[in-house]
Amino acid sequence: MSVPTRVETVNLQKHFEKMPTSQSEAIPSIYPAPRRLAPSRGARRDTEDLDSATGKLGADFQGVDCLLIPEVKLLLDMHKRRRMQSGIERPSNEVFEKTLEYCSRFTAFSNPNTVRHIKSTIDSSQYEPFEIGLMGNLGIESVEEARSLIPSLNRETLDDNTIHSTLNDLQNLKKYQAAG
Repeated sequence: MSVPTRVETVNLQKHFEKMPTSQSEAIPSIYPAPRRLAPSRGARRDTEDLDSATGKLGADFQGVDCLLIPEVKLLLDMHKRRRMQSGIERPSNEVFEKTLEYCSRFTAFSNPNTVRHIKSTIDSSQYEPFEIGLMGNLGIESVEEARSLIPSLNRETLDDNTIHSTLNDLQNLKKYQAAG
């Protein structure tokens, strides 16, 4: 490697002097700027009180469906299969692989038919979407455990028999899957 001459050094200095000072100016992005993940403290005071114990999760969670871990695993497997079939060489995505590993490890239901029946088994008129997701993902075995892990189930309109029936249905699906 050769040592730069005085002329080359002066040219490099001029080049660096012309470079923008902030990184946002230095690298033009083809992607939109990321949205804030958490509102600023001032914005939090102006919004309604959010409380998962009462089911108030905010506008971001209104009208959306919560995925079960087995659903995420099926989606990731399908994406990986399509990526492999495309024949295009892509570098391995560490986050993708770790997410798939997590889903494989913590999936209580591996049969696609069972996964389809989980949400239809849980009466959506009785539960909020996030409660259905939590009950399907956490492997809850008793009403007491359900009420302690999902505080929003402690409402007066939801009795123990309803929760017990839902938990039994989920456990029966697990048994059905193991037998099949």
